[in-house]
Amino acid sequence: MAFPSPGTSVDLAVSSLLTRTDNEAGTAVADGVRRRYQCASGRRLAPRLSVMRNQLGLVAAALAVGVLSCSEPAEQDERPRVEADGTVHVPAFDLPETSYLSDESRAAMKHFRDVYGPEFGTFSQGCASLNDVADDLEAVRAARQCVAEGYYQTAIYQDTVAKHPVEITAETIAGVYTEVFVPERGVAEENANRLLISIHGGGFRVGARYFSHTEAMQVADMGGYRVISPDYRMAPEHTHPAGVEDVIAVYKAMLEDYDAAAIGIYGCSAGAMLTAQTVAYMLENDLPLPGGIGLFCAGIPTTDGDIPGVFKMGRSESAFLVSAINGFPRPVEPAEPPQPSGYFRGVEAGDPVVAPGDHDDLLARFPPALLISGTRDFALGGVLASHNKLVSLGVEADLHVWEGLGHATFAFNPGLPESDEVHRVIVRFFDRHLSR
Repeated sequence: MAFPSPGTSVDLAVSSLLTRTDNEAGTAVADGVRRRYQCASGRRLAPRLSVMRNQLGLVAAALAVGVLSCSEPAEQDERPRVEADGTVHVPAFDLPETSYLSDESRAAMKHFRDVYGPEFGTFSQGCASLNDVADDLEAVRAARQCVAEGYYQTAIYQDTVAKHPVEITAETIAGVYTEVFVPERGVAEENANRLLISIHGGGFRVGARYFSHTEAMQVADMGGYRVISPDYRMAPEHTHPAGVEDVIAVYKAMLEDYDAAAIGIYGCSAGAMLTAQTVAYMLENDLPLPGGIGLFCAGIPTTDGDIPGVFKMGRSESAFLVSAINGFPRPVEPAEPPQPSGYFRGVEAGDPVVAPGDHDDLLARFPPALLISGTRDFALGGVLASHNKLVSLGVEADLHVWEGLGHATFAFNPGLPESDEVHRVIVRFFDRHLSR
């Protein structure tokens, strides 16, 4: 999958992204962009990658290992060159796994590369393309179910189920198909009157009934929570605000049995964006807010330029860096004004539910938030900017960034110690903020 340009409105096919992503890579080398920072004598001419930076921070961090380990100055041709507009031309260099990973973590990363990673490119084989059947709702449902059944056969799914045993049932709540996850050992006594709503990721196109399992069962099991995951409407057959409307419908129904302050809402990637949009809808419509929210693997949608539905995350500094690591085409300035596509096509300018990040008056009233990312996540920039904005507006917001982890790594590697660390942080956050 090509990395999204500004015109794709961050309409990410996460299943394809994870297929290509070298999040767990030992030495991450992008095709055609082999990056080498050489300190030995002798000249090596290497291709350059351009990074449009707002700050030098991440660029400096990326170069630090090579610079600090050099006993000799780099060749003149291998030194970064900074243009007047702040664009940095970075010489090619190798990027090894971080030195902070334990032996156990390195083994889990390798297992992902050898076993889990390849599965992401095969479990949907034989299923109809959503684009080909977009006009036939029954065919779309069949195609998504086909993909889900393929995912259930993967080692990554089966290993996650084995480690985090839960009972999964389906209910129709306010007209929305919703899956319910309850720990096999039962809901913890202290959580009997609490509820978590997990908003699955998948680029507003995929993920229902399979990625949703992975993202919900780990929190349910480790935290002793009842977790529900609505199968909200997505592209290509639906557009905004369909997803928000479905999540809100389920939330309103849950308010009949739970106090708002006892409900937490969280999501990863597109699920994080939809979580923020759902809170914005609540604020715009005077609905009671949940006790806390989790924004993982993505930040609060913020408009990039003047085109509604095109978001800054696609051209953040981390997007440039990680696209090079993963071999995706780097974001570029478009020849024509970017246009939103997929789920966000046709949205209106100024709609606070589309891009809550544009509206400080709404953000200042957000509930306590937990933000999570990794240093190899293309969405890191959006997560950092969102946390900074919330804190500056007086919102209680916690930020956790894991060294060496990529986009949603913690959700799709059950053997990785850092995955357990992330989920413990999630559980502790909701334990602390939800009423009983």
